[in-house]
Amino acid sequence: MKWFAATALALTLLAPPATAQPGTGQAMDADFAARVEEWTTRPEFLSPLVDHLPVSDRVPSPKDVIGHHAGAPRELTYYAEMLEYYRALAAASPRVSVGPIGRTDEDREMVVVTIANEVTLAGLERYRQDLARLADPREIGETEAQDVIARAKPIYVLMAGLHSGETGPPEMLMELAYRLAVEEGPLFDRIRDELIVALIPAADPDGRDRYVDWYYRHLIDITDDRDRIGGPPYWGKYIFHDNNRDINYSQRSMRNVLDWYLEWHPPVMHDLHESIPFLYTFSGQAPQNPLLDPIVYGELPWFANFEMAQLTSYGMPGVWTHGFVDMWSPGYLAFMASNHNGLIRFYETFGNGGATTMKRHLKTEDNTPEQARTSREWYRPSPPYEEVEWSMRNNTNYSQTAALTALQLAASNPEVLLRNFYRKSRNAVEDGERNPPHGFVIPGGQRDMTRVSTLVDLLRIQGVEVGRADGALTFGAESYPAGSYVVKGGQPYFRLAKILLGNQEFPDDGLRTYDDTGWTMGLMHRVDVVAVDDPAVLDAPVEPIDEARVTGTIAREDEARFGYAVAHTGSNHLTTLRYRLGDTPVEAAEEGFEAGGVSFPPGSFIVEAPAGSDRAGRLRTWIVELGLTAAGLDERPDTATHPVDLPRLAIYSTWGNTQEVGWVRHAFDEFEIPFDLIFKERVREGDLRADYDVILIPNQGRTAKGLV
Repeated sequence: MKWFAATALALTLLAPPATAQPGTGQAMDADFAARVEEWTTRPEFLSPLVDHLPVSDRVPSPKDVIGHHAGAPRELTYYAEMLEYYRALAAASPRVSVGPIGRTDEDREMVVVTIANEVTLAGLERYRQDLARLADPREIGETEAQDVIARAKPIYVLMAGLHSGETGPPEMLMELAYRLAVEEGPLFDRIRDELIVALIPAADPDGRDRYVDWYYRHLIDITDDRDRIGGPPYWGKYIFHDNNRDINYSQRSMRNVLDWYLEWHPPVMHDLHESIPFLYTFSGQAPQNPLLDPIVYGELPWFANFEMAQLTSYGMPGVWTHGFVDMWSPGYLAFMASNHNGLIRFYETFGNGGATTMKRHLKTEDNTPEQARTSREWYRPSPPYEEVEWSMRNNTNYSQTAALTALQLAASNPEVLLRNFYRKSRNAVEDGERNPPHGFVIPGGQRDMTRVSTLVDLLRIQGVEVGRADGALTFGAESYPAGSYVVKGGQPYFRLAKILLGNQEFPDDGLRTYDDTGWTMGLMHRVDVVAVDDPAVLDAPVEPIDEARVTGTIAREDEARFGYAVAHTGSNHLTTLRYRLGDTPVEAAEEGFEAGGVSFPPGSFIVEAPAGSDRAGRLRTWIVELGLTAAGLDERPDTATHPVDLPRLAIYSTWGNTQEVGWVRHAFDEFEIPFDLIFKERVREGDLRADYDVILIPNQGRTAKGLV
């Protein structure tokens, strides 16, 4: 059946034409039509898919709840208002449901809005199970797989608001949800009947509200891009724009999306962004990650070219593909789809950073395609204008027309999407069985097993299967001790394991990547990882694990008449321990020593905490919890030491660039390191030594003057 996927992608675009207002007798909202015509700055910026809106006597439109149509000038919607609208929509329509997927750092609820026909929505669990079977085809044969494909329905995810300054998509999705729920006609019937559409209203709810505040306070009256000022110094709690580079899923909102993805297995995940004019649709240009299934590289231009052709046929200029972002780095949030045998998609729609209509100047002095993006190229046959009056409604028209066009293609070819999803999953299983490496070993007994556990858990949270060996293992000429972790080929996400654990070999020095060039996880975590070419690894006796728990050990615990030694193995958890101990005196050994049969390297902690004392009880609890290695001491070791002081820490921020500051703050919070966040006002007060021993200045600002 492999020929089918390739043939389907090679066919002329398999989608019947869409009609704007099918003869269904639906009443249309005259106010909507008038306002959209008024707010759209040029006629060619509007399409027949979105120039109208049905009226329903029982299902509320966005205006009925939030007070304005999507794309209204000078109107942005707070996240709570979005949720209010989606819940009102779900309460009124049997075609819509809203479900929670977690909480944010600032305790806002994240949700997924699901839209389909009534029968599909009532049977969502069955469709979830069908997709799970296609995602892990080891338990089904080809015949059963075809039966599942015939009855299953693909989930198509549209995600907005990952970058809070890109304000249009969260507004657009409310109108799209209403339209999908109430509009009748062949296009919408087909979408509801053949697909399950899942909307993530705002992937960073915390940042959304912070940006809306900033817009109303500082940006709402700016009408010329030459007068623009920056946005808020940060969006969510920590990392600003890098939430789309969080390859470790360290941020709570990103982890919520990942957990939902692994539960529901949507074949397509479509991330809606804003930047370049007028609409860029991602086609997966080079450099491409060669470890992904080749089918992906047929699917990406299949969608992109169809969208470019359709929107251009509506007379909408500035729709293009190819010449922007590549398919190399796996660290984007929506890349979780391609990492798990699905399909990443994304748009960049032109945006003003708010809802104010603005004069935009697109032509630059050098007028290179990389800078201006107004030149005609083979991938940009109808380029954007060099100057344009751009509105939020223009943005809504483009992104919603494109999204409906993508859904049109998907709904016309659901079996192609499902079969390709299954085939990519099957290929991933077979690739690890047939081709080296057949697995990876993360040896036990490494110097710092807390780092090992962090790496193993990173694999596990992404669904990669990992087993732990109770006995020694030998593959070829190499042996590995008991406690080693094994990642076997022959599993659906083995391609992801290879992407994360293998070394990157950049395919062409003449190419430039949009983002990260390397991310080898073993090197990043200082953990030994061994690729195994011996197929015997596929049958290695290991016990599957859910997580890699490292429990600390204490030798000679009953002999701690003096206290304890805690080995310095490079674990960041040693820092956590020191701060938990607070005012308790801690010494660091300047030379190595042995105690209780344990070797303690230089830098190991020596803590006076006699057995039976409250201090000893707390220390033992923390050693075990943090995965550290210790031994009881009956007397102070005969080695030179120096005190491990607790410096009074500050992190300096300019407010001008908070992303790197945010990463440092996140790391400090994760390891329980207290600090003050200070700004130029505190520096001007002087006498910094009175309050701080160390001031950390993360990368920010390009000059010393820029720091102050």
